[in-house]
Amino acid sequence: MSSQTSESLLKRLAGPSTGKAGLAKDQTEINRIIAEASKGSRFYENEKRKDKDLTERIAKLLKRRDEVTKGVDLVNVECAADKIIADLEAHRDLSQYIVHVDMDAFYASVELLRDPSLAGKPFAVGGMAMLSTASYDARKFGVRSGMPGFIAKKLCPELIMVDHHFDHYMDISGKIMNVFREYDPNMFPAGCDEGFLKYTTFCSHHALDVAECVQQMRDRVRQEMNLTVSAGIAPNMICSDKNKPNGQFHLEFDPEVIRGFMRELPIRKIPGIGRVTERLLDAIRVKSCGDVYTHRSVLVLMDKEFGMRSLFSAYLGIGSNVVEPWGRGERKSIGAERTFNPLEDKIEILRKLEEVAEELEGDMAEKGWAGRTVTLKFKRSTYEVCTRAKATDHWVTKKDDLLNIGKELLMPEFHLSLRLIGLRVTKLKDLREDEKKGIKRFFEPAGANQTGSSKRQRTSGEMRSKNHDDDEPWSGERPEEPLGRSQLGGTIPPSRSTSASEDRIEQCCPVCSRTLLMDNQGLNEHIDFCLSRDAIREARSSAGVR
Repeated sequence: MSSQTSESLLKRLAGPSTGKAGLAKDQTEINRIIAEASKGSRFYENEKRKDKDLTERIAKLLKRRDEVTKGVDLVNVECAADKIIADLEAHRDLSQYIVHVDMDAFYASVELLRDPSLAGKPFAVGGMAMLSTASYDARKFGVRSGMPGFIAKKLCPELIMVDHHFDHYMDISGKIMNVFREYDPNMFPAGCDEGFLKYTTFCSHHALDVAECVQQMRDRVRQEMNLTVSAGIAPNMICSDKNKPNGQFHLEFDPEVIRGFMRELPIRKIPGIGRVTERLLDAIRVKSCGDVYTHRSVLVLMDKEFGMRSLFSAYLGIGSNVVEPWGRGERKSIGAERTFNPLEDKIEILRKLEEVAEELEGDMAEKGWAGRTVTLKFKRSTYEVCTRAKATDHWVTKKDDLLNIGKELLMPEFHLSLRLIGLRVTKLKDLREDEKKGIKRFFEPAGANQTGSSKRQRTSGEMRSKNHDDDEPWSGERPEEPLGRSQLGGTIPPSRSTSASEDRIEQCCPVCSRTLLMDNQGLNEHIDFCLSRDAIREARSSAGVR
């Protein structure tokens, strides 16, 4: 194994949360311990395989770079890039106050409220399979979210493991969001513990400085919930964790200052850039936002691979300043999952599946959704993620339906050793909207709009069939554009050919989000093809820069 490969594997084994607040800046020794503790485990072998696949992908990328730059006048290309950058700069908008709020180690902080004896002790929330978060005392040892518990114990033998209490987290989250909404009723919640707010109107109406408003809001959360929140103030959605924990950062609303701030910012800090894209950009020597300008000619010539305009915007510090909650019509899926220590017993695995089906039924009833396609997700003890899907001819809402379809998809896979199982429903129907339409119908004149009503229903059905899945595979809250050919590094295979007698219907792939005409077997083959690439989360993160 080459030194470069060894270095990349070490970084991969360290996990996706190496930039978390509270971690040591130099993580060399921590990464060495993680690698040593991982060797021989299924986790290690899975990460090694992914690292090898990505290394091969990088080799092809570099070959492509050499091809597109050979014999090209790069000075002319740089001039073309400068014109694009100048055009982006001309449309910079400094009129809005955008604030990113992020609770500090939210799950861990809530657990500390539940059990004050944990104060000053290193503890993590989660189990041996995977950690959801870690206290700042644990982060000093390198313990962080997304890390297997056995690795965390190697880094910190005194680590205390605390079980999740999701109902409590959601209850407190609701109270915190209510405080945030007093400053921006149309805020965009980016999760249960963070969000984006537009302070422009509030500051104008109350004749207050934006920094004073944000400090006031943070003080209220501290006083009312005894929890701390960090905040970043900027003209758009580019500021996040500059002064975490329990701090706020105000980026001056001046183009030169903003460009200076972005220049040294690691490219990984840009929303949508995950570990895969970070390493691909690193291969062409783009490590920071400032490097985007240095290598702008290559990025222009490799626009399909990287999406130059998005990267040029990142270099300039120009981003969206539109803040609004996602509407119900933008919901693409709803799901639930369980992570646990590896299980091989069929009865225990099916019991977990039943728990997931019961939780999903409750969520669908509470939020008013039904769906036509059910997707089973499971993670083997080797950390390999698999999905299987089935489309139905009726709307699914009940636990029995969810469980029976889940069993039908899972049973052919035994014998199994699993560490995660989940169900997701797509091709959604908004039951609340149907209720509104039903009431409205009674107030329309007899015979009115029959044709229009029928047309609206067809249009609604067509829109549902074209919905894209979510950035987070099981959240159903953040729709993304479908991943294209250049974004996944290859073409998506066509649907499997079927005879006229087979049941072919429009189905949405839960990985690449393409809507395809195929039967259930064809859909599963297509999903397997998509999953042979990088992990879903990293593929979605990669797509975010396009």
